[in-house]
Amino acid sequence: MSYTDGPCLRRAGRGRQAWPRREGAARVGGLRLHYAAWGPRAAPPLLLLHGGAANTHWFDWLAPRLAGAFRALALDFPGHGQSDRPNPSQYRMGDFVAAVIGFAEAMDLRGLDLVGHSMGGKVAMLVAATHPRRVRSLVILDATPDVSADGLAEMRQIGTRPMRLFPSQAAAARAFRLIPRETVAPAVRLRALAARSTRHRGHGRWSIGPDREFFGRVVPQVAWPLLPRIGCPTLVLRAERSSILSRQTAEKLRRAIPGATLHEVPDTCHHLVFERPAEVGRAIRAFLAGHSPGGAPGPRSLRRGER
Repeated sequence: MSYTDGPCLRRAGRGRQAWPRREGAARVGGLRLHYAAWGPRAAPPLLLLHGGAANTHWFDWLAPRLAGAFRALALDFPGHGQSDRPNPSQYRMGDFVAAVIGFAEAMDLRGLDLVGHSMGGKVAMLVAATHPRRVRSLVILDATPDVSADGLAEMRQIGTRPMRLFPSQAAAARAFRLIPRETVAPAVRLRALAARSTRHRGHGRWSIGPDREFFGRVVPQVAWPLLPRIGCPTLVLRAERSSILSRQTAEKLRRAIPGATLHEVPDTCHHLVFERPAEVGRAIRAFLAGHSPGGAPGPRSLRRGER
C-alpha cells in the first residue's frame, strides 16, 4: 500500500479545516487500485464510489466537506482513473462489488459508511445487499437500480472507437465530455475536472477517460430484486433535473429499501457531486449525524442556489 500527500483542492470555509487530498494505492486481486483520501486517518471511514467512466476527482469538491469527522476515501474502480485495468477486461457489477470488498479488506476498513454516485450508487446498493455486515449506512446519489437501454447503447457506441492518444495534457483535456452531458457546474470547475481526468501514457502521449474496453464490456445489472435485503439506514438523493433517476423511480427506490429516506437536491443535474457540493455535503452530514459514530450534529437545512 502506498500513500502520498497531494494539494489541497479547496479553500476552507469559515470554521472548517481544509483537508488536503492525499493519494494512495492498495493491491486487490492482483490489481493496483488507486484511491484519494481526505481527513484524519483515525476517523471513521466514509467510502465514496464514482460513476461509470468517472474517477476519484468527481469528489474533489464534495469530499473535503465530509472530511474531519470522517476519513473520506474515494476509490478508482478497476480500469478507471489511476487504477489498473483488469486483464482480461471484465466489467461486471459483481467485479466492482468484489473490488470494493477487496479494497475494504486491504485497508482494514470496518463498519463502512458508503456513498455511491451513478454506477457507484448501484455498486453501493449491491454491496449493502450482499455484504450487510460490512455496511453501516448507505447514501445513493442519483443512481437507478434499472438498466438504461439508451445509456447502454451510447456506451457501446463509444466502445467501438479506438482509444485516442493526445500530444499534450491540454489537448486530452479538451476532449473531455460528461455522460450525460447536461450540467449546471461552473465552467471553471469543469475545466479543472477535465485536466485532472487525463492520464500520461508515456512517450509524450496523454489519454482521457477509462479503459476504452469498459464501454464495450460493462455488464449492467438490475438491482431491484436485491434491494429488500438492505438493512442499513439509507438516504436516496435525487437531482431535481436528473435525466437518470426520475421522481417516480426515486420514490419506488425509497419504498424498495426498508426504512430508506428520499431527498431531492434543487436546481442540479445528474452530476450533483460537483454541481452542488455544499448542498449535497450538508444532506449527507445531516443523515450521517443520526446513523454513524462519525456524524456531527447540527448541519443547516438545504438552501437553493448555494454551492
